[in-house]
Amino acid sequence: MYTLIIFSVLVFLPLPLMASAARKTKKSYRAIFEGVLGVAIAMMLMFIIASVTGNPVGRAIASDLQLFCETAANNNQIVSMLGMEKVSFGDRVNTLTKVYTYAINALPATMLVWSTIIAYFEYMLISRISRGAKYPLPELTKLKDFSMPRKALWGWILIYLMTFVVTLLGFMHSKILQINIQVLFQFAFQIQGLAVIFYFCDSKKWPKVVAVILCLFFLPTAIGQMLLCMIGFLDLGFGLRKIITRR
Repeated sequence: MYTLIIFSVLVFLPLPLMASAARKTKKSYRAIFEGVLGVAIAMMLMFIIASVTGNPVGRAIASDLQLFCETAANNNQIVSMLGMEKVSFGDRVNTLTKVYTYAINALPATMLVWSTIIAYFEYMLISRISRGAKYPLPELTKLKDFSMPRKALWGWILIYLMTFVVTLLGFMHSKILQINIQVLFQFAFQIQGLAVIFYFCDSKKWPKVVAVILCLFFLPTAIGQMLLCMIGFLDLGFGLRKIITRR
């Protein structure tokens, strides 16, 4: 049940929120932000209501995932694909359980990440559809021109410091908080890093397909994602795109 609710909120809620915000602010990325913010509020309310009624979202999803792990650990094709033929059934379940435990802990951040991705492509679609309307929505700014506000860097630093303080104070769920902050931090600066790559390729007059290939080279691996995050951090902190322009 929760999976269907979450999917519905991620897909359908941003649409009216973005359309309304775009007409008011005339800013495409601000509209996407407000759509994602609406999703975050809706999800928070859902988590609170589910907790009060005695059926927490995380516990319900964990129960479904536990059943999936046991089924997967008993499926010869999946076991062979994962290279776990010589591992006992119990160890297979434990290994898969560790993966879904991390996924459950990072659930709030993961939902925000996916809501941002979905909202981005949805806004791209509705802005194109509205071109023939009397009051069209503002076009989405090209990715190469995207940048978080400079003050966002200080915001992230402040969030990290607050998370560190909470950890020192022994807050019960500090580890879960750290995981979610880390996921959101990496995602935000990876987007900034992608914008730098598109900007660099555009400055060299290279086809967009080259930028796409470079992005696909970074994204699949943990090292590539870390490098992408560092590029985004350097751009926001030290104006990497300005340095590229000067050269």
